[in-house]
Amino acid sequence: MTTRNLSIAIIAALLFSGSMKAQDNPQKFTLQQCLDFAVNNSYAVRRSNLDIREADYQKQEALAGVLPQVNASGSIDNNLAIAKVILPGEIVGQPGTTIAAEMGTKYVLDASARVEQVVFSSSLFTGIKIAKNSLELQKLRATMTGEELIFNVSYAYYDILNSVQELENISYMIGRQDSLYALTKRQVEESITREVDLNRLKVNLSNLRVRSENIQNAIAQQKRYLQILIGMSIEESIELDGSEINSTAQAVQTPPLQSHTELEILAKQKDILDLEIRQIKSEYLPTLSFVASGGYQFQAENLRLSKEPWFNSFLIGARLSIPVFDGFGKRSQVRQKRMQLQRLDTDIQEASQNIDMSYRNAQQQLGVSRKSVSAQNENLQLAEKVYSQTLLLYQEGMAGMTDLLETETSLSEAKTTYTAELIRYKKTEIDLLKAGGRLEELITKKVK
Repeated sequence: MTTRNLSIAIIAALLFSGSMKAQDNPQKFTLQQCLDFAVNNSYAVRRSNLDIREADYQKQEALAGVLPQVNASGSIDNNLAIAKVILPGEIVGQPGTTIAAEMGTKYVLDASARVEQVVFSSSLFTGIKIAKNSLELQKLRATMTGEELIFNVSYAYYDILNSVQELENISYMIGRQDSLYALTKRQVEESITREVDLNRLKVNLSNLRVRSENIQNAIAQQKRYLQILIGMSIEESIELDGSEINSTAQAVQTPPLQSHTELEILAKQKDILDLEIRQIKSEYLPTLSFVASGGYQFQAENLRLSKEPWFNSFLIGARLSIPVFDGFGKRSQVRQKRMQLQRLDTDIQEASQNIDMSYRNAQQQLGVSRKSVSAQNENLQLAEKVYSQTLLLYQEGMAGMTDLLETETSLSEAKTTYTAELIRYKKTEIDLLKAGGRLEELITKKVK
């Protein structure tokens, strides 16, 4: 092999080794990385951005009403049978008779243009304000969508970590049971232990492995759900970094924000309703616009275009529209809007109370969860100690298989309970941030 071929082979081997290492150790996503990915790629965020763009176009549509409205038209008519009108014979010196006279010519061409500019329309100007407020409302809804996304992704993330931790606990117990099974099998062969104990261990191991497979399947489904939430293809593989799950440091008790997104949305809806009421009332006011119109018309018996048969026309004027009576329709519309305003006031009061309640509950639950995590950690350490002692006694023939399996079950339950309390604590932190309107503090990138 030449020196060049050897170099190429070495480089290829290094690249292949690096590729295999990257596949064996895929990047692990922290919660913050999942959230940053979600706010820029999720389907919910994409829909929100499209809604904002649509609302912006609606605002531009409303603004178009204050610009001049220009219309052009044209027509060509071939009068196969020209309409006739009956005239008195006196106009041609034949009193007492009537004459049928044709009106118009065989060919008529018409081209015209019309320009209309609104000068005053209170309803139109109020509609522009409504469109601007609707755009702001859509942006607030997009913010709320982002907050709901952060909340759902966080919960899904911790649910996966809970399942992963449970799987690790089961794998730990399977490892211990395998060692115990090997020991018991030797003891059975030496006639030290009964075969029934070995069979009980075998059943227990089988149950643990079935449970492990079920949890692995659940984790795969939970990961696919998380990938759909954050906008990642389910064809890709994703691993989560659960290193921070054991952190239960004292949370900073930051006060809730004064401007909660949910309350801002309700307040903006109230502003729009006020404007809609004003718009309905403004329809009682007159509308003034200026009009300019001009055109050319060709009339002849033969379709031979020339300068002579063309006639032009032009006008300018003003149009004033004054509503007089609508059968009390607008009054009924205003009353409906006022009922909606009263419902909104009730919704605002209820939402404010719910937010305050959620914040207080989350604060209280956080303290309880922290104490519970500490207590369950002590229980776990005690359960591990008891299991180790019982295993030693069993190996020395001073404890039975029933005692050993009971302590093993207690250890498994202690591990599961401890993990569940850790996850509950983390979810309560998310609840506290949500109630305080501070969920966006979890991300480093804003929604595009």
